[in-house]
Amino acid sequence: MAGIAKILAGVFLAIAGVGTAFGLSQDSLLVAVNNDLGLFIGVGILALLAVGLSVVSLFFRNDKSGNVWQVGLLAVGVAAYLAALVLVIAAVANYATGHGRPNVSNLSVTYGSPLKVNFTVHADGVNNDKMVIVEVEAFKDKVAMSSNPLYRTALHADDKGDIEQKVEFVMEQGDATRLTIRAFEDHGSKGGETCEASQTSHKLGCATVLLPPPVPVAKKQ
Repeated sequence: MAGIAKILAGVFLAIAGVGTAFGLSQDSLLVAVNNDLGLFIGVGILALLAVGLSVVSLFFRNDKSGNVWQVGLLAVGVAAYLAALVLVIAAVANYATGHGRPNVSNLSVTYGSPLKVNFTVHADGVNNDKMVIVEVEAFKDKVAMSSNPLYRTALHADDKGDIEQKVEFVMEQGDATRLTIRAFEDHGSKGGETCEASQTSHKLGCATVLLPPPVPVAKKQ
């Protein structure tokens, strides 16, 4: 019993050590697993199964038959913990080295003529042979104002696979009522104009802002 307990405790420490080895905090470790609902459920079921079997094994009598049941249940419990560990390792490795999802933050628009637009693009875990495309489009309702984006750039990651880029540009509003910023891997999906979850790829960074109605230009007398 003491030996099995030590093994179970060691598995717990190993799971925590995986996150530390990849430079992930406990919160990041949870995010890595939570990114995949099926994986999250699978790890949870395996963990509950292992704990449940460990608890049930304590209620068997201390005789030959009871000891056999205890060993069998605890062995299955250890196997469940090890399976959970393998799943967590896979999730953490994928999160730390290959998810590459960019995000758009610190979006601000200073109104005037022209409009001043500022935002930041961040991505980590970007493969060396990949780049992140950033595009800004103006829409009137849900119709693009032009076939070409207002702003477009291609960003490459540093030697750690990270991208951090602040962007600032100016534009004339015209009839535009919405401004949408997308950051995506080269050849990736750009999604919809409103950044709704149903229209947006999980690998796409997207931000949108509604613009006030254009100020009418006063006619000269």
